[in-house]
Amino acid sequence: MRPLLSQSSRNTLLRQPPRNRHHLSTPSQGSNGSGRSSMVLSETMDPSSSGALSYPPGSFLPFRGAFRPPTPFQAFVKPVLFTTVASAGAFAVAAYVWERNQVTLIKRIQAWRARAKNDRPTAGEFVQLQTEILQERWARVLERFRWIQEIGVPLEVQKAIWMLRQRWVELTPGERTIWGIIGINSIVFAAWQIPRLGPFMEKWFMHSPNSGRSITLLTSVFSHHHLWHFGLNMFALYSFGASLHDHMGREQFLAFYLTTGMTASLVSHLFTVAGRTAWLAMVPSLGASGALFGCVSATAYMHPDASVFLIFLPFFPIKIPFALGAMMGLDLVGILRGWRTFDHYAHLAGATFGLAYLYGGQTHIWNRCQQWAIDYNKDADKFARLTPNPHRHATSEPSSSPQETQGSAWDKTKSWWNQRRGGGSKD
Repeated sequence: MRPLLSQSSRNTLLRQPPRNRHHLSTPSQGSNGSGRSSMVLSETMDPSSSGALSYPPGSFLPFRGAFRPPTPFQAFVKPVLFTTVASAGAFAVAAYVWERNQVTLIKRIQAWRARAKNDRPTAGEFVQLQTEILQERWARVLERFRWIQEIGVPLEVQKAIWMLRQRWVELTPGERTIWGIIGINSIVFAAWQIPRLGPFMEKWFMHSPNSGRSITLLTSVFSHHHLWHFGLNMFALYSFGASLHDHMGREQFLAFYLTTGMTASLVSHLFTVAGRTAWLAMVPSLGASGALFGCVSATAYMHPDASVFLIFLPFFPIKIPFALGAMMGLDLVGILRGWRTFDHYAHLAGATFGLAYLYGGQTHIWNRCQQWAIDYNKDADKFARLTPNPHRHATSEPSSSPQETQGSAWDKTKSWWNQRRGGGSKD
């Protein structure tokens, strides 16, 4: 049986600080001038505690109750399996949703073309279609929030809600996705500020290599405990996420973001466990910086000539590849020097994954997931047509004459899509 800490020994353990996955922090100078934060773990021997470790007061405890060291399976195999399965699932779900959305879009364009009776729509007609889509979205919003009027919410509150919802509808798809992620991070950050939720947040939203839990490899990506950490990370996400979203699309971007965050957490976990000196000396970590480093490196790969402005040098533009190289170099120095304030392994892993994915990941991962989703949905559609369904009614789809669509851009798009789905041209 694995040894457990006695209750008297555990009572001498105070909580140690989590590592932030971010660069922009100024560590306080200790009395020895080493530059490390005064909150970093200090292993001292307390004569009254039978040789147990003592920690600075006010820091985080990555476990509660009697401590049981994780098994090799929990420490190495389980995190790798979780990250692999969760990442594969993220890309599979993203590809499935993408394929369904593409089918819906093609049907909508086909119906719109039949109504417009024009193969090449004018700019005015295209704007009219966009206006119709916006009106449909706003109608759905009004229907969803009709309960606000029914329960008697004050008029001023209703006006504020309508203004926010109207602003949300007018956002681009990339902005809505980024603000959605920021909203999730904001909820988690707010939960950290509630003292009663402290034990729950420490258990499920902060990754501790000695806890034996793998789900926190994912949940810690959305977790920030301090306002400066939360603010800087969300500012970076807003700055780099929208551009990457426009390049990838919503489904692929979300899968990339989640996978990058989990991969960065996993690499940090494995290096921490492999180089451990004591289970109790392992510092927990949290934050989205690993995923954000992946977004920055992917943006640098796509736009090598773009410039960025650093917070501490706001008036001097720097080419993004040089800025990324400087940040990765600083992380490498931090690893060699043994700095523990930030999760340098997660930063390097996130940046490396972002570069690798843009270099070859889209071809070997995303394109294959797309083809799988097309084949899967094609088989599902065939099965649905062969299965009797008394609730399904036949609907007539608009069509156009062959003379009207022959040689058109729509013909080429439709033919390509049918070939991808394995059905050949239907015209």
